Amino acid sequence: MKIYYSLIIVFLTVAFSACKKKDAPLLTSIEGRWRLAKVEGCFSGQGAPVTNKQEIIFKGKQYELFVDGVRETADTFHLKQVNNQNVLTIGKSNEFFVTFTSDAIILTGNISDACTMTYGKVAY
Repeated sequence: MKIYYSLIIVFLTVAFSACKKKDAPLLTSIEGRWRLAKVEGCFSGQGAPVTNKQEIIFKGKQYELFVDGVRETADTFHLKQVNNQNVLTIGKSNEFFVTFTSDAIILTGNISDACTMTYGKVAY
């Protein structure tokens, strides 16, 4: 009898572990429209409130920043990997480290007191 109970416990353990909820896949492309969701860190360490609608669009090799629906700036961008980190260069000198999650990108400036900005994916 003890063998049967052991087999049942092993079977149930395997069965329930196979039903484990899968994590959403990570995003791997920066292409698309993104809306600023939060700002953390910065010089004060307190972050900053998001008080206006900021969206960025990456299409092809073009970058556009819109604030409250008005295009503020446009430039080119390049995304590359350096030492296993994604590095985004906008224009000639603005560099950010990029972290991809399942539904957002996180941009961190390439300086010690930079803000960390989280952008959520927006449907076109």
